[in-house]
This record gives sequence, structure tokens and C-alpha cells, in this order.
Amino acid sequence: MKVVALFSRFVLALFVFVLWSCSSTPESKLVGTWKVTDVQIDFDEQKADPTTVNQVAEREKKTILKFTSDSTLSIIDNHNTHRAKWMLDENGVISYNFENDLIMHELGTYQDGAITIKSDTPLGEIVTVFEKSK
Repeated sequence: MKVVALFSRFVLALFVFVLWSCSSTPESKLVGTWKVTDVQIDFDEQKADPTTVNQVAEREKKTILKFTSDSTLSIIDNHNTHRAKWMLDENGVISYNFENDLIMHELGTYQDGAITIKSDTPLGEIVTVFEKSK
């Protein structure tokens, strides 16, 4: 009888642990591979010709973000991989910093299952939207 009671408690404890460990946190929603689904470019037409705009858009579309549960972010851009540590704040802002860099840089915002990155450049603004692919 004691064995059955002990086994029942063990099963209950295991069940509670599994439920607790599988709970979905905001950070866990980022874990995975993210690919570009939309690029919007608003460049000053006097500074950039349509060919430049198309080249920038094509390069942006090749960017891949990989978030892991150990807070590692891999940014894959033009066959180069840059690794950083990432964090998500309560407003959905994703920040990162590279090794030996004490400054946190803003990557973009996570909202409604998408990551939106806005970049201001000397030619104008680039807005890139990523959605989770894996």
C-alpha cells in the first residue's frame, strides 16, 4: 500500500513538473528560425536609384535569425554568421549584445507572431518583417 501511495505521489510530482516546464513564456516563442516575409524600403529617390533599392531588398530577404533557448542569437547575413546574446523585454523589444560588448542594441519588436526590424540609413528607412519558419 505504501508503495502505491509513494508511486502516486511520484507520478503527480512528475506531471506537475512536466506542466511547469512546458509552459509557454514570451521568450520561448522566439526560439527557432526566423525568415524574412516582407521588406519595405523608403529611400530618398534623389539619393538612390531603383537598382540600389532592389539590391538592398534582395539582400535583406536573405537574412535569417536563429534564437536558441540559451539566449544565443545567430544572425545569418550574406553567408556570414554573427552570434550574440539576446533578451526580450515586457514590451516585446528584442535586444542583443555581442561578446565583449557591454552595450545592448535594439534588434526589433516581437508582436503578433512576427519580428519587425526598422533600420534608419543615410538613404532612408528599411522595415524588415520576419516570421518563424521552424
